[in-house]
Amino acid sequence: MKKLTTAAALLLATALSCPALAQAPGEASAVPDRSCLYDCLIGHVRAHMAALEARDPAALPLAPDAVFTENNVVLPVGAGLWRTVVDVDDDGLAVADETTGHAAWFGSVRENGHAAFYAVRIRVGEGQIHEMESVVHRRTALPAPFGDWQNMAHFAEFYEVLPEEERRPRERMLAIADAYFDTVELNDGQVFAPFSEDCSRLENGITTTAPVPGQQQSAANIASGCREQFELGLYKINKRVRRTLPLVDEHRGVVVGSGFFDHANEWDRYLLTNGREMMTALKWPNSITLIEAFRIRNAEIQRVEAVFTYVPYFMHNPFWGDAAPMPRFPVDPLDCNTECLANLATSVASAMPGNRWEEVYWGSRVGYSENSVGIRVGESIWRGITAVDQSPLVIADAQTGKAVWIGRIEEHGQPAWAAFTVAADGQSVGSVDALIRRSNYGPPFAEPIAAPQFAALPENRRTARTRMVAAAESFMQALGSRAATAPDIFASDCQWLVNGQGVGGCAASFGSPPLQRIEAVRDREVLAVDEARGLVALRFFEDIPATDGTGYPLTYQVVEVSRIENGRITRLEAFTSELPYGMRPR
Repeated sequence: MKKLTTAAALLLATALSCPALAQAPGEASAVPDRSCLYDCLIGHVRAHMAALEARDPAALPLAPDAVFTENNVVLPVGAGLWRTVVDVDDDGLAVADETTGHAAWFGSVRENGHAAFYAVRIRVGEGQIHEMESVVHRRTALPAPFGDWQNMAHFAEFYEVLPEEERRPRERMLAIADAYFDTVELNDGQVFAPFSEDCSRLENGITTTAPVPGQQQSAANIASGCREQFELGLYKINKRVRRTLPLVDEHRGVVVGSGFFDHANEWDRYLLTNGREMMTALKWPNSITLIEAFRIRNAEIQRVEAVFTYVPYFMHNPFWGDAAPMPRFPVDPLDCNTECLANLATSVASAMPGNRWEEVYWGSRVGYSENSVGIRVGESIWRGITAVDQSPLVIADAQTGKAVWIGRIEEHGQPAWAAFTVAADGQSVGSVDALIRRSNYGPPFAEPIAAPQFAALPENRRTARTRMVAAAESFMQALGSRAATAPDIFASDCQWLVNGQGVGGCAASFGSPPLQRIEAVRDREVLAVDEARGLVALRFFEDIPATDGTGYPLTYQVVEVSRIENGRITRLEAFTSELPYGMRPR
């Protein structure tokens, strides 16, 4: 008995001196942190908005390991919208979860003279902010709802404490919100979620469940009501809904989720359940990223508010769905010569119409990405491309083990530019990095008629490989340093084309506003060099912070071909894909 008492005392002393062990994955302690409850969390998220408006992240109690994302890209706190914002709504919708320490805010902001819709989720622990996940929707040429931010009215129900009899346990609320996403996914008329008769939804400042004069892009002009739209199969284009539900407030009936709607657009026409034919607004695969709030009363979804924006198809969320890096393969020029590499690149492009991916000689471990997002071969553009260029520009290089295929593709008949970088794994395809540029993103863009062509140069006009690479690198360095004058590497008649559209003389472009807006040229890689034709193909990323007071922050992924004759660049052919600001290569 004495031994037992001593052991018990020792166990008690150990328990008092050591922190409680976590009882669920990801939890720091088995005892919930109750130091910051509802009002405290609301205060933190509103303080976040005040700091954002002041462009002063130092005003926030940030944890040393705090992670900040904007449209699913990890950025330093203070980058992106933090550098362009000029005003924030005073009456944004704020909600919180005392159990998990999450809070969220929905509303609008102004940057560089233009409004944008904005939502943010934060996670607070031990008095510090550990996570900040934001979605910013700017007005672009892409067809997404964009409402009247000045007259936007948030639903008051999100703040109302429910009577006990109208509440539901946390687990049931999560199931109901999840059922909403299940209903949206592959929407074919089957409704899994319960909706109140007066269910209403606000998306990017537009009421999308009741017709509003002047809002022709609203889904409510086709059908009114939450259930009624889903019963009609209006959102059939949603192939996948990837999501997480981090915030629940049982007292007020609130659930907040974040995630993606993947619009595969494997077809460009579809039928509603009433027989009406619809056409997809976009002819190519795309995703929207969102933060969405649900108000649940009496086990029914009563109100929905969301902020969402376009991102590259199948983009990942760094908090819960980041992707593996692209595999790298050792290069041995004897494994796959230039002819072998050119054939591999051509085989990939040729197999896309009809989704004949199984005809390609793939390696044992393959990486595939589109516009810097990893996805499975056989998905995305593989299911929408109807034709590819029969006379592409192909640059193959046994020393890099890569080939670049550049040319015209068609997606349901709509033409676009494509640049496929294919890396060899021995004599098979090890990886494919696809850059696709559509007209929907606006100029510079010329409709692709034919791929650029370059004949072999006479021997006396060719340049050694090392000098060619050095010239291309000199161009990159000048571009990234915002040089006001061009380096002495351009021929006097050199012309620059971007997505097929001429943008002016190569040397004359330096010092121009478009080039002065570039903050950095990073992640540069020489893809292929062809001495006979005087070609160097590079891949790099341009960051445009929009700190000059125009536009919005964005990044371009670029594949650029330099034509070099007698040591001078005589032509530039660039192909660009717009990405969320700060996005990195896979």
